[in-house]
Amino acid sequence: MRVSGGLQHGLPPTSDRWRYGPLMNDFEISRLDPADLHMAVATTSRAFWPDPLFGHFARDVVKEHRILPTFLGAMLRDAADHGEVWVAKRDGVVVGSASWLQPGTMPRPRRRENRITRACASALLTGRNRRSGLKLLRAVEKKHPSDPHWYLPLLGIDPKWQGRGLGGSLLRVKLEQCDATLTPAYLETQKPENVPYYERFGFQVTEVIELPGTPPIWLLWRDPIPSN
Repeated sequence: MRVSGGLQHGLPPTSDRWRYGPLMNDFEISRLDPADLHMAVATTSRAFWPDPLFGHFARDVVKEHRILPTFLGAMLRDAADHGEVWVAKRDGVVVGSASWLQPGTMPRPRRRENRITRACASALLTGRNRRSGLKLLRAVEKKHPSDPHWYLPLLGIDPKWQGRGLGGSLLRVKLEQCDATLTPAYLETQKPENVPYYERFGFQVTEVIELPGTPPIWLLWRDPIPSN
């Protein structure tokens, strides 16, 4: 996903609604309306497919396509309950989303983890590579930073609308707030092409987790950038 452009800065980062400038006035950035949750899950799933990590669990590309809403839906709901989900909309339709978990909510308590596991149980039981995949996820979880930070588990733009700056605009809403409050941000990615993309926004790779027979996972941290 390659994006460019950005938002007008007439509203503070904590506003619930942002509008694009004249080149992108068909789009709007806002907090997720609970009524749009299913639409956000569908859009984010289209954005992720195909994906090395979910492909590791799925038996084929068709099953990967089918299980993505199950996994991503559980994670997006968790972010809506314990953080913020921002969406890009066009004509009332969600075309992209960024899910953030607020400082102090990671690692997830067992109750939250169990809720996600239960939601994904059917997909895991019908998939493959469960042992190696779960071992990889546990290794990633162990490396999760303990310092307070905003965590980005999901960022996705509908493939139809990629390349228009929507991903960057969704990121900037929260990153500008991080800079204003001097709060770091953190994410993981399983796609190597995403690494230079996130580096453009100030993220730096801290480690790459590579286990035998599993896709690598890049861990990225961003220190806040104080305004001059």
